[in-house]
Amino acid sequence: MKRHEFVSAVMYFERGADPDDCRDLVRLMASFLREGFNVAEIVAVDDTGQRILDGLDVDALSCPIRIVELAHHHGPEAGMVAGLERAVGDWVFEIEGSTGGFTSVELWEMFEKALSGKDIVALIPAAPPRSSRVFYWLVNRYSNLGRDLTSERVRLVSRRALNALMTLGERVRHRKALYALTGLPFAGVRYRTEVSLPRRRLNRENIGLAFDVLLATSNFGLKLAHLLSLFFFLFSAGAGLYALIVNFVKNDVIEGWTTLMILTSVGFGGLFLVLAVLGEYAARILAEVRRRPLYAASRDIQHLPASGELLPEVQMQHSGRMSSESMEASQAPEDHVAIGAEASEPG
Repeated sequence: MKRHEFVSAVMYFERGADPDDCRDLVRLMASFLREGFNVAEIVAVDDTGQRILDGLDVDALSCPIRIVELAHHHGPEAGMVAGLERAVGDWVFEIEGSTGGFTSVELWEMFEKALSGKDIVALIPAAPPRSSRVFYWLVNRYSNLGRDLTSERVRLVSRRALNALMTLGERVRHRKALYALTGLPFAGVRYRTEVSLPRRRLNRENIGLAFDVLLATSNFGLKLAHLLSLFFFLFSAGAGLYALIVNFVKNDVIEGWTTLMILTSVGFGGLFLVLAVLGEYAARILAEVRRRPLYAASRDIQHLPASGELLPEVQMQHSGRMSSESMEASQAPEDHVAIGAEASEPG
């Protein structure tokens, strides 16, 4: 029996992807959505610059599909945002890359776990690449996201989780970390596959992305700056102490050398302390600019009296809130226009 939930699948294909693998993955998702849900859609983001989905028989899919071709290379994070902004489902599958390695069995397991009360469900490979394990170990070591990050092949998110993600004002986006910031219930589904998982190439773009993610999701940069400032401050203090010892122990010290060394050591020591303080201020400014939520509640439960009647104060607040919401609803225009949405051509 098919489910009645509206499910979207957002798929991102980066340059270098094999066209046949991309089309096979689209067919797999179309078959899964067609057989399991009454209403579903696919949003495919082509970031290859080669129109690799032109040879796809969209009529044979029997599932609505929207293909978004980016004007130039954007990368996985910005490319996925382009697809997520166009997805309208109550539940959204996020898939990066053309390599599958999973079946509809794992996808159904993810959906069933989501229905048990999880807003975010991730398909986690049992043996992720070594480079990914090292990177996420470093991120988890210095971040305060509330849960450990790991490699994910597919992610299923609710509309509530997606709306919470899209409202965050982060320009350096790493969806995995931003979903963790929302504090919504998370669950993982581990699976094993014989297909080799895609590995990011060690180039300038991926190194820059990893560095941006590390700085945006953890306090690694601030701690490193503090350690370097402390090291050079102690080094300057040691140099000044060494100059004093040499001045009292040796008799052939050049005139003015001790004074010059002490002044240099004190000056540089003070400079490194000032840099450490400026680093703290820069971290505070960054936190204000990000405008991340002040708190994240995983559950919010209100217990009413057995009679079902609210207390007078609560009833007054409840009625006032309902009246204001009704007023806003009555003043809302009938026609709504999606901000930033592009007109789609019939195809």
